[in-house]
Amino acid sequence: MLSQSLSLIVFRKELRETLRDKRVILGVIVSPLLVTPLLMGTFLFFVGKKTIDNREKTIEVGIFEEAAFPQLVDHLENQDAVSLKPYSTREDAENAVKERKAQVAVVVAEDAASAYQANASAPLEIIFNAANENSFNALSRLQETIRRFDREALAQRIEGAQLPEQFARPTRIERVNIATSTSAGSFALGLILPYIIVMSAAFGSIQTAFDICAGEKERGTMETLLVSPASRYQIVVGKLLTILVISLIASCCALTGILVPISLGVEHFKGMIGDMISFNFVSVFWMMLIVIPLALFTSSILLVISSFSRNQKEAQTYIFPFFSIVILPAMLSSILGAESQLYTAFIPILNISLTMKQIFGDVFDPLYFGIALGSSLIYALIAVRIAAAFFQREQILFRT
Repeated sequence: MLSQSLSLIVFRKELRETLRDKRVILGVIVSPLLVTPLLMGTFLFFVGKKTIDNREKTIEVGIFEEAAFPQLVDHLENQDAVSLKPYSTREDAENAVKERKAQVAVVVAEDAASAYQANASAPLEIIFNAANENSFNALSRLQETIRRFDREALAQRIEGAQLPEQFARPTRIERVNIATSTSAGSFALGLILPYIIVMSAAFGSIQTAFDICAGEKERGTMETLLVSPASRYQIVVGKLLTILVISLIASCCALTGILVPISLGVEHFKGMIGDMISFNFVSVFWMMLIVIPLALFTSSILLVISSFSRNQKEAQTYIFPFFSIVILPAMLSSILGAESQLYTAFIPILNISLTMKQIFGDVFDPLYFGIALGSSLIYALIAVRIAAAFFQREQILFRT
């Protein structure tokens, strides 16, 4: 009991000092809860606005006909969002695209009209500039316009040949989606939320971790703490709990900063992309539960780095390998499927990320969950032991 109470005293002391730091409050709480939703909302607003503008904006299309192809020209001229401008040579049409007088240009081959009349494929060439965003967008829209022309022409050919409509459709596919909107929305969120939570759990407590060890060395207050009644292992536990709590707070705030705007704007989003945005709060609960061993593992590593460093500046130089250790598995989790091989449950960070994907994807595997949880706790325990060993060695704790 005395050992536990001394560790809790160290924990309360460190947590109190940490929460007094405005940098921690701004970075861990204010930014995820306020700044992140604001940035997301602003980003989504402008992306949506740009998408609508690109869809509705009139595209400038140049055309050069080696031989007349009135059917295609009439179709293009009848499109409200297409402004057609003829050119006398192919070079003029290409220069118009280069000089941005036209966004794209269509070159009609000499035999295009005759091929069309003979029920063959009419050769067309579309000139565009991949380095011009407007030209690239116009290419996509022009191709869709020509595809509509193809469908209309195909219907006329079938009618002229007195063939049934099914002639051009050898198969008829009926898609049956057995996923509910909740599971579909959970799957979509499961692709991005694990990555965000891992980043928040790993990086949200960096400032705290560096301040309570390397920072104390700089300020010369470490000696005062070491002569207290608490043993060095109790000090390690108290400091680790502080880093862990800040890490979990950062994860919760990051999750809240994303899910709350989504939940408040569900109806608005449904109007744009359908009944796909939804999430299950039970999945959120299990995801936050599994993030605890992850936060314990990353907090332990940060404590090791901070304990080994002479000062906070040196600790920052050691943080880049830590970034790689965290970011690479987190990125892999967005590539690998939720139903991955069992050996991935032994890979730190990746196992937790994939477990989160399983929880959101309704493919929860108890065996995978148990191995991921157990292995993460073992890795965290090893890191804690290393940090405790550093605190026992004077030549590391008081490096100059």
